[in-house]
Amino acid sequence: MGRRLGLLIGIDQYLDSAFRPLQYAEADSSILAQWLANSRGGNWNPSDMQVVRGAQATTEWIESLLAQLCVHSAEPDDLVLIYFAGHAFIDEARGDGYLACANTIYQQPATGIHLLSMVREALVPSRAAQIILLLDCFQTGTAWNRRRASPFDFQPLLGQTLMQGLQQTRGRLVYCSCRGIGNLMYRAILGLSSLSKEPATGQITLQKLHAYLTSSLGPQHVPQIFGQESRPIVLVGEMPTFAQVAPAGQNVYAASPVMPPAPPSSPITFQGIVESGPLVGPLSQGSGAAATGQLSPSTSGQISLELVEQNRQQQCMKLIQQARQSVQMQNLPEALNIVDQVLQIAPTFIDALTLKGQALGAMGRFQEAIQIVEQLLQVDPNNALAWSMRAALLTNTGRPQEALEAIERSIALDPHNPETQTIRDTIHANLANSPYMGQHQKFPATSGGVPGRDSAVGFLMNAGLQILAFIIGIAGAFILVLQPHIPIIVAFLLESIGLATLCVTAARGAYLYGLGRLLFTIVLCLLAGGILGALYKFGYNWLVLKVEAFPPLIVPVLFLGFWLIAAAVAPLLVGLGGFIGGLALGVRRRR
Repeated sequence: MGRRLGLLIGIDQYLDSAFRPLQYAEADSSILAQWLANSRGGNWNPSDMQVVRGAQATTEWIESLLAQLCVHSAEPDDLVLIYFAGHAFIDEARGDGYLACANTIYQQPATGIHLLSMVREALVPSRAAQIILLLDCFQTGTAWNRRRASPFDFQPLLGQTLMQGLQQTRGRLVYCSCRGIGNLMYRAILGLSSLSKEPATGQITLQKLHAYLTSSLGPQHVPQIFGQESRPIVLVGEMPTFAQVAPAGQNVYAASPVMPPAPPSSPITFQGIVESGPLVGPLSQGSGAAATGQLSPSTSGQISLELVEQNRQQQCMKLIQQARQSVQMQNLPEALNIVDQVLQIAPTFIDALTLKGQALGAMGRFQEAIQIVEQLLQVDPNNALAWSMRAALLTNTGRPQEALEAIERSIALDPHNPETQTIRDTIHANLANSPYMGQHQKFPATSGGVPGRDSAVGFLMNAGLQILAFIIGIAGAFILVLQPHIPIIVAFLLESIGLATLCVTAARGAYLYGLGRLLFTIVLCLLAGGILGALYKFGYNWLVLKVEAFPPLIVPVLFLGFWLIAAAVAPLLVGLGGFIGGLALGVRRRR
């Protein structure tokens, strides 16, 4: 009976800064090894597996391990699994593909593992019946970008010579996936643990795992397969017996003109190329001590699905925090990109679905947001916030009756939420005011959106802000007249801040709250005009004397007059514009 041999390599940190730090590459290699050695997992013999991580994963050491494993140790009925989690790149001069080890220098490709030479010198001469080279790699370098036919293409790494040789060599597969933050390994472990074994043989094959990965991974991580193998590749269960076949010669991997791979001479069941996903860079620097060595039975069961799930939760929470920071910075597209990464790792992660629905709603993409909320409610039907979001979105799309049913469900689940009560009141008002049902009420699914009706507190706060802005502007206008030695930039800043605040508060208040806010703006404008008139009537001679005594004072005096004129006119004009705009759009009527 054949054995299963494994060499699992993970590298987070590189000596060359051209290779950015990766996250969880070393952890993925350890987790895979632990699952394979676990008696409740793959039940591989721990002494037949080698794990190399971190700084010890040098080019020289890896090449020696590959030669020892494939050429010297493997027997005719054996299965060899080589897992590499790290960077891969292409020689910009020659176009050859390389795997980057811990001591690899990007500008010196020979310091990495030459992929074609590795296959030609280790995989092909091996007596093993089947060898799987699983590359969970981050695509590095501009040369790769120039050569690939699509954003997800792994063919430039292998090259035509290697791909053509793999198609003509039985039992040698290169299984490639774009490196993200552990998505492939998480799904692989989950699939191996959940897939049912074949009733007759008790086996789980790579072919069956691949079908699961293809259906469960997003386009970012779906693996690409190069090579051919019609026989089952048994990962779990009793190893089959293979008819001994002489290893393929090395001539098929010799340099040859660029040409499409030759089709196989007979039908096969596991070959070809499957498109994988876009590149996703690691978000933060991984950690973990470098380690190498064989697994012992005493440690084989310590890391299993619980650790994988824990790592997944940590990844998701880090990404969610970043997405929330992007939302706070009003960078909603970036927040959506981050949330999509989370949902690729965990499609039913409630926080991610909630944040995505809120972001889509804030961007006005209501139909997409409704679909996300529906998905969220399938995961958690008793989520009061989700029902509230659904009500808000349905109202925004002109479906108040459905929105009312949703908000009533939300209130039943969380009867003490004042925001939910406000949404229900708005929906009732829309239903009662049927002529305006075509004008959709716009409010977000969470707090912090469009304010409610004007209140005494809100009016006083707005009035206080306008008075403060008026005082700041007046101070800036008078300060150079009274203290000419002060830098002019100080006065200019005070005047600008005061006038800008007056205009913004006037426009916003009149637009959202109507005549009351506009009347207060008119009062302040009249006050500015009154101060200007009083200065002309009672202070004209005084100002003239000061200018005659100190002629440079003419500039501050002119600034004073211009600012008072602007304060009397500009807030009034923008306030009237806001008031008319609010009437035209029906903002105050809908609220």
